[in-house]
Amino acid sequence: MLIKFFKKKLKYKLDEYLISFHSKIDKTNINLYNTIKGENNIIGNNTKIINTILNNNIKIGNDSYLDNVEYGDFSYNSIRVSIMNCKIGKFCSIAQGVSIGLGKHPLNQFVSTHPSFYSIHKQCGFTFVDQQKFDEMGKTIIGNDVWIGANAIIADDVKIGNGAVVAANSFVNIDVPDYAIVGGTPAKILKYRFSTEEINFLLKLKWWEKDISWLQNNKDLMLDIKLLMDKYNGDY
Repeated sequence: MLIKFFKKKLKYKLDEYLISFHSKIDKTNINLYNTIKGENNIIGNNTKIINTILNNNIKIGNDSYLDNVEYGDFSYNSIRVSIMNCKIGKFCSIAQGVSIGLGKHPLNQFVSTHPSFYSIHKQCGFTFVDQQKFDEMGKTIIGNDVWIGANAIIADDVKIGNGAVVAANSFVNIDVPDYAIVGGTPAKILKYRFSTEEINFLLKLKWWEKDISWLQNNKDLMLDIKLLMDKYNGDY
């Protein structure tokens, strides 16, 4: 009886250890396919990255999925982010739960929105067609120094300008101008971060294209647009 009890307890502990072990393996699962990595990149756990270019000093948060993405220097995304068919500039900040480039379904002329009638990719495991009948994926362009808030959705074929901000929980299906702050579903322009003069100055300066030494020497001026303009206005 006692031997039976200890055997049962030992089996329980062994099963518990194996479950814990495999969970750790799953949590550190990183899949990279046809991906180019630069220097000083950090890739989180449970990520899948396909056909992507990661430049330098980039961080990809846990539980993220990237497919056909080009990531500029010093940009990062937080956890649970999905990005497809997108070019992202430098110094971009992408919060948790953001989705960019989700794909499209036909809304007009096509009788059904179901991909089995127009797609060869067999989303449900089956298709009626042997040729692609509809362009399902667009290309999303995100400029430099863009901040995208938590759980925002950016639709296909949208261009987000330099310095723009997308508020949390927004759905963006139109282009966003440089330095605009947008929010809502669908997103609308709420305000601009700077005056027209200041925006024109920043677009000419293109500080995100400066080298590391310039950024290091001017880091204090990056805290105040007026101080930066005082020093560099007319001298780009």
